[in-house]
Amino acid sequence: MTINKMICNKTFNKTEIKKLINWFLVNYGSIRTSKLLDKLKILGFKYSTLGGISIGMEDLKIPKIKNLLIKNTEKELEKNEKNILNNKISITEELKKKNDFWNITNEILKKELIKNFRQTNLLNPVYMMTFSGARGNISQIKQLVGMRGLMSDSKGEIISLPIKSNLKEGLKIIEYFISCYGARKGLIDTAIKTADSGYLTRRLIYVAQRITIKQFDCNTKNGILIKKNIKDKKNFIATKDKIIGRVLAKDIFEKEKNNLIATKGQDICNYIAKKILKINKNKYIYIRSVLTCKLNRSICQLCYGWNLASDTMITIGEAVGIIAAQSIGEPGTQLTMRTFHTGGIFSGKIAEIINTPHKGIINYSTKNGGKKIKTRYGEDAFLLSKPKKITVTENRINKSIINLPKNSIVLIKPKKKVFSKQIIAEISNIKKQKKNNKNYRKEIRTPISGETLFQYTKNIKEKNSNNLLWILKNQINSQKLFYNKLYGKENNVVKFKINQKSNHFLKTKNLLNKKLKDIIKLNSKRIKILTCYLKKNKKQKKIYELTNPTSFDKKILINKKNNQKILKIKKINEKIGDFILKNKKTREKIKSNYSGQIIEIQKRKLFIKKGKFYPIPENSKIFIKNKKIIKKNNVIFVILYQKSKTEDIVQGLPKIVQILEARKKINIKLNKQLKFYKENKKENGESTRKSINKIQRFLIKKIQSVYQSQGVEISDKHLEIIIKQMTSKIIIIEKGESNFLKGEILEINKIEKINKNLNKKIKYEPIVLGITKICRINESFISSSCFQETTRILTKSALKGDIDWMKDLKENIIMGNLIPTGTGYKI
Repeated sequence: MTINKMICNKTFNKTEIKKLINWFLVNYGSIRTSKLLDKLKILGFKYSTLGGISIGMEDLKIPKIKNLLIKNTEKELEKNEKNILNNKISITEELKKKNDFWNITNEILKKELIKNFRQTNLLNPVYMMTFSGARGNISQIKQLVGMRGLMSDSKGEIISLPIKSNLKEGLKIIEYFISCYGARKGLIDTAIKTADSGYLTRRLIYVAQRITIKQFDCNTKNGILIKKNIKDKKNFIATKDKIIGRVLAKDIFEKEKNNLIATKGQDICNYIAKKILKINKNKYIYIRSVLTCKLNRSICQLCYGWNLASDTMITIGEAVGIIAAQSIGEPGTQLTMRTFHTGGIFSGKIAEIINTPHKGIINYSTKNGGKKIKTRYGEDAFLLSKPKKITVTENRINKSIINLPKNSIVLIKPKKKVFSKQIIAEISNIKKQKKNNKNYRKEIRTPISGETLFQYTKNIKEKNSNNLLWILKNQINSQKLFYNKLYGKENNVVKFKINQKSNHFLKTKNLLNKKLKDIIKLNSKRIKILTCYLKKNKKQKKIYELTNPTSFDKKILINKKNNQKILKIKKINEKIGDFILKNKKTREKIKSNYSGQIIEIQKRKLFIKKGKFYPIPENSKIFIKNKKIIKKNNVIFVILYQKSKTEDIVQGLPKIVQILEARKKINIKLNKQLKFYKENKKENGESTRKSINKIQRFLIKKIQSVYQSQGVEISDKHLEIIIKQMTSKIIIIEKGESNFLKGEILEINKIEKINKNLNKKIKYEPIVLGITKICRINESFISSSCFQETTRILTKSALKGDIDWMKDLKENIIMGNLIPTGTGYKI
């Protein structure tokens, strides 16, 4: 097929053009590709000029469904609050659910927004710019015409109050101030974190600058194993990308016929990679790696493989160390800037969800094909063990059937009413979720004063979530206030009603001469109710109930009449001391409008003392005891819960630095590995090599996970160069027949070569050095002195009489020589 006959009738966005250029480069070479790129450039400029695309306010179209989605979420959150009042879910579950709900709403709105653009006008300038990849991204468009959603503060933690408005509608005052958190985060990250990223790049350059390609082959028999993961398309592409551009360390045969597919020492291209993954009978592919190269100060061509810039074998003299350091450092700088552009909005991953297409009644069978479970929010749900059909019926005409796959979680019970766009199911992948060990504290304070009571107090020690903490509403007064209330006016006559039959009538005039403490001490244990009368009409004024007479000398609980409510019922089955929940039916199926404790029972009447209850969640710290007085706004318990955090590169950079600086944890892990291999009676050299290989794989995996979470792909070979520098040193324990000193740090390849010629071998252990430490212990004193501690290094080198052989890049640049790489390598 010639190029003239080829027609592609499809929209070419940024990714499609990338694919086209890549395909053209492979098939037609770089000279023809450069001509194609020139033609594409001219074509683009011509039609963008003719198009005259610009953005107006009318192009920013807000989807009509936005208000409905927000109303639905608010309804669900109201249900949540009712569930807390009815003791169906705990406070921790409610906190988790709140953020997740707004996050899900935001994601649904994003999908609806894209659908709205596609259905209304495909030539909308905003839509064209964003989805062609020319300018802007969906995150920015979502803020303009969707909703800003949850924001993250300068620490990266989520503010649980969402911004429901978008930038076209304009923000309310409170929403504007919440937005300022995100804006500040962007500015701080841009100012401070860019410097951190730059410093990381500098250290990496200093570590890797000496690594160049010196020869064709180091003749090593070692390599690394790449696991063949071809379960789905995503894993297939990831495995293929790992092996492309590498060199095979073993022959590869076909599954059944044992035909040779690829030979040892052959580089893997795209065609061979696909063939190996489809036909190869082994689970692992054995390839050459930088980590196992035998050369001391450099790397050979076969261990490195392709030059990723040109997809051809790397040339001798190439400064691969510099390329590796820049490849790792550059994404950090770029991604720090990204935080500034998004304005600090939070975007977390959500499970795939199913919404109802319209309102109606949901129906499905629960008899077979699944089981009842509790969701992560503590709610009832149904987990499907096989695919199932769900029907949503509004009327005879409007009926929808939804096919759910296996392992889906249905959140609504059968024969329940659902509204439009309500979440009815979640498609679960059933994977082991990594627990974020960092717990956040939230203090729960009481909004009322009163007396504390525990319901089901036996289970409190077991931290059972069924335990309820009640605070019965009372007013707290000191002695003086109580005295003034009762005896403040001379005309009042006070009647003390005592448990015994006798009554005391005391006038205030008589009381003024006596101390209050004496009277209280005399009668406090026997006083049950104090009733205060006016002298003239003898009408009842207030009832004071002294519920805690033992603590009379400090604080007094006063139960006012308005703290009590009367519930009229026909039959009385309740007892004094029982608790009643608001809107929850009693045994006679009568709803109470108040929560509280029954304090008195009369004919067909229950006297309820108003109170507030709190379900005590698991892992909470309780600060109060049973039957104690508590003031308003005091902390009653602290709950520990896990909270989502924005996972951007700003949080990731310290993790990368921690790994590359080889903090304590990594050396502890290395020592454990070494101990394990020594216990299995491996030789010193073999156990050291195996433990180093294990720790190398661990370090690469850790660094890759941080970058991949941001969608950044860095080739493993770049990381291998840096990791090799960190793990290629050993520390001498026993010198054997050599002249080395105990505690000296040397190259592992060098020691292995020396050990071959010795009868009494040198004993050594592996050590992981951080990138800063490597810079300081460089063989070249000129190189190490221009990093840090210049005076100390130069003084030490002068006293020792060190010689610098000028083999690496940096010292040659300082001295003004030609650098020994590229064209200068052969000189």
